[in-house]
Amino acid sequence: MDRIKKILRPLYLWYFNFSGTKIGKRWYLISNFYNDYRLYKKYATAFSKEDLKNKEADLILNYHSLEKGMLFKKMKPGFAKYRILNLHKILKDQDIIKNVHRSQIKVGYQVICKYYELHKEKNLDISEFYTEAQYDFYKSVLQNGYDDCFSGIYSWSKNDFYQDVQSKGFADFAKSRQSIRNFTGEKISHERIKNAIEIANTAPSVCNRQASNVYLIEDKNKIDKLLEVQGGFVGYTENVQQLLIVTNDRKFYYTVGERNQFYIDGGLYLLNLLYALHYLKIGNCPANWGKTKEDEERLKPIINIPESEKIICFVPIGEAVENFNTTLSKRRPVEETLIVIK
Repeated sequence: MDRIKKILRPLYLWYFNFSGTKIGKRWYLISNFYNDYRLYKKYATAFSKEDLKNKEADLILNYHSLEKGMLFKKMKPGFAKYRILNLHKILKDQDIIKNVHRSQIKVGYQVICKYYELHKEKNLDISEFYTEAQYDFYKSVLQNGYDDCFSGIYSWSKNDFYQDVQSKGFADFAKSRQSIRNFTGEKISHERIKNAIEIANTAPSVCNRQASNVYLIEDKNKIDKLLEVQGGFVGYTENVQQLLIVTNDRKFYYTVGERNQFYIDGGLYLLNLLYALHYLKIGNCPANWGKTKEDEERLKPIINIPESEKIICFVPIGEAVENFNTTLSKRRPVEETLIVIK
């Protein structure tokens, strides 16, 4: 054993010294990023749809698009046809059928049933891509879980939505936050926005580094171009007069282990900001920025954000209209989320 230690010790010292060099750190970073790549490619739904959770994620992506389409007061006939075609494939999968008791799978069946019913109520023929036989099949899968009162959306008055929002206990307050997409076009004062940022700045961050920034865009032309690149706010951009962009700065992280910390700290900050906006009765909707480097290149002619800063999310803000809808966005029960390790 002593002989082995004697042989290995120089190798260990070489590795220790090498890992402290710039070249060593770069190699260590590459090896860790490669592991991130390997795990993402192995498990993410982007590359595999064999596991039940991958299938469920695919289901949520498609049914949530229908929920958003149902928000419009003037519903477009046959909207999101390609989502319906995707859902037909997903909802006849035996793994999905056998797990209809899971919250998100059950809602998926309920949403596609509601889609059919909305068209039938308006005497709109969608049999080309969604037949009555398919509708009956989905209802049969739900069995007693089918609810003809299911709507897929919540309808609000502005007063009801914000009632007691500043005096609720935290549990009720957190449950009351919803994404609002319908704005009057009236701008929010800078004072109210600063108050929201002040609250958001209480978000925790690694070693209190506070690496998040918020950009306020008020040029309508730029807002429209930015949201066009984002691509998830189609149909709601007309009255968006202000856009917040949350970023997190890579300059505040100094170990290879912190290579993804900006997503964690940026996400914590974003949630705090959404709560702050809701508390101050500022309508808001987080618009996902899960984009590629090509998309980020498209932003450069529109807005100058330092290269060191990673965009976390776009957040359109504004005064909510007097009456509006929000998506159901059914949350999982605790039993699907809490895993007790004994």
